[in-house]
Amino acid sequence: MDDTLEKLDFNECLTALGDLDHPFPARLLRGFSDVSPLKLKKLLPIWVTLPSHRKTSLLEDLEETYEKDTLVNFDELAIAILSDPDPKVRILAIRLLWESEKTRIIPVIIDIMMEDQDEAVRAAAANFLGRFVYLGELESIADTHKISIVRNLLEVLAGEDLPQVKQRALESLGYSSHPKVPSLIKTALESGETLWVSAALCAISRSADDSWQPQVLAHIQASDHEVQFEAVRAAGGLELTASLEALAAILEDEEVDPEIRMAAIWSLSQIGGDFARNTLQGILDSTQDEDEVELVESALENMETGIDTQGYKLMNFDPDSDDEEASLLDEDEDEYEDDEDEDELEDFD
Repeated sequence: MDDTLEKLDFNECLTALGDLDHPFPARLLRGFSDVSPLKLKKLLPIWVTLPSHRKTSLLEDLEETYEKDTLVNFDELAIAILSDPDPKVRILAIRLLWESEKTRIIPVIIDIMMEDQDEAVRAAAANFLGRFVYLGELESIADTHKISIVRNLLEVLAGEDLPQVKQRALESLGYSSHPKVPSLIKTALESGETLWVSAALCAISRSADDSWQPQVLAHIQASDHEVQFEAVRAAGGLELTASLEALAAILEDEEVDPEIRMAAIWSLSQIGGDFARNTLQGILDSTQDEDEVELVESALENMETGIDTQGYKLMNFDPDSDDEEASLLDEDEDEYEDDEDEDELEDFD
């Protein structure tokens, strides 16, 4: 454990947390890393007395710390507060788990996606499950976990939940090799509804299936910013060399949305090649924006290393292998094959 973490007095963290007259000290944030059951036993009675703004402020600070510091891990705290009465707290707790390696949280997150009373929380849970679908496709977690997640995501998409939740479910299914997924993406694309088209393009960007190239190219100059943003990201995710000139044209547009510009820069780095490198180098030589310089430098580094620092980090999970799970796996693999004969979903809403 890091020496700084060892030196932090958790009782001081608890006292500071309960002191509502002062902001929580930044120097104590790392004290919530790797909290033990004993520390949680001390923390939770205080936690339930805190006003919502105190909780959300702390969690936002922890999330920022997590993004900057690879030595901290707030998993146990986040898991402990997933049932907090404030939906904003539940969402922030899910976000703190974004790189968790704990497969024991999968059924908890599935239950939140299916049962939570708040739409935004259910959507956050559906979005979160995508990383485990991805790990399942890489065989980094047991197939029983992947199958359970995909089954429940499909149930959400076929059910009566609100569009935001179903759209996040579709995006997470983009990682899946389930035979139903392509037709679900196609239905969303053909809906013509901006949010569904955007969700479909996000799923496409995760599919590793370059047969979607015509659909991506057709939307890469879309007038709707959200649709264009997802198409630009899909071009990079699928490494479509046919999109290079369109991405360069976006970067030449001085009035392009800043988020789309950033996405185009990163997509060039994912596609790679001399054209992409020269385009990025040209931006680096001409821009005066420090944030853009940092992004382009990262993009050029990504081209050299091949490590996509904007994507999911690969995790090593120990798959379960007992006989009961093996039986479930056989059943669900047959179910994957049988699903192709079922009626396809025609309407998500």
